Amino acid sequence: MKPSMILVWHEAGNKLYHDRFRELGKLFDLTVLGPQVFAGKEYAEVTEPEFTLKLFPSIAPGHWLTYVSPGMLSYIRAHPPQVLYIHEEPHSLTAFLAALLKRKSTFVLESSAINLKGNFSGANVMERVVHARADIVFPKNTEVAGVLRARGAKAERIVAPLGNGVSLESFSPIPKDEARAKLTALFPQAARAFDGRVLAGYAGRIWRPKGLEYFSRAAHQAGAALLLCGPVSDPDVAEAVQQFGGVLLPALNKEQLPIFYSALDLFVLPSVPTPNWREQFGRVCAEAVFCGTPALGSNVGGIPGVVGPNAIFEPGDEAGLAIRIGALQDPTARATLLAAQIAHINDNFSWTSIAARIQRETARL
Repeated sequence: MKPSMILVWHEAGNKLYHDRFRELGKLFDLTVLGPQVFAGKEYAEVTEPEFTLKLFPSIAPGHWLTYVSPGMLSYIRAHPPQVLYIHEEPHSLTAFLAALLKRKSTFVLESSAINLKGNFSGANVMERVVHARADIVFPKNTEVAGVLRARGAKAERIVAPLGNGVSLESFSPIPKDEARAKLTALFPQAARAFDGRVLAGYAGRIWRPKGLEYFSRAAHQAGAALLLCGPVSDPDVAEAVQQFGGVLLPALNKEQLPIFYSALDLFVLPSVPTPNWREQFGRVCAEAVFCGTPALGSNVGGIPGVVGPNAIFEPGDEAGLAIRIGALQDPTARATLLAAQIAHINDNFSWTSIAARIQRETARL
């Protein structure tokens, strides 16, 4: 019989993450709980063979720090699981109230904390309760592990980082010529980027901390074409990308992204950290690799753990990134990097491997 698990997350209703629940549901009797509405988005309940999703009205649903659902907490109290998995930050109200309901459950906390904001020099009583009751703490990356220790998490309960996952069912390669034809049919302007040069690309928010301005200059310096997609948060960044010949597409959906990734020769995530933001994982790098495109990334947060030591550059290092892009003009070099990244990501960041890791960690207690 599979052990029972209740997983609590503010984005439980987001279908982009249901691949994760399906894999966990193969190993646990899984019920996922979350808010009906979060940050202005409304979600619907689903019941699938591998898991059940239950959504509840919540109070203050605008932010993960403050949202709380009495109905969700009542459900946990009435159905105490063997594993209570809280995918919330330790200083959130929901994490604190869920910790109070631990009882005999194995209490698992998954965190992406990047600084000491809200810790109040260890005086946050709610957070101290969460850390005291957590049996297993999964940090998103090694930097987060250090932050959690500084916030009061017990060092012996912090295990190796647990990244985000990618499903091969959702992200798989499409032959490059076919992908480029499909992308051109969807967005005719994309054809300008298919000019015979090595094509470097990026997917995500067009936002200054993503480092897209120096990426554009580095690609130009390396003689590469440039194709980006995503919602524009900083219009001046979008203008800078286009000034260096970059072609910019709008935000793409889950069905369009594999076409985009497959059309590229090289994916780049050039994020630059700020005092209140760091790239926690770099999921887009894993998605691109599963679509047959090798990835480069800056040495920030969880990115190095995804792309590997031979594919990183320092954030903001325009010359270093240009050298990296230039070295991958050779198809053989790209194929060698891709093969290593596919093996690494499949072993560590597929939802199947992540679910197995969670099962191993919870089974040892």
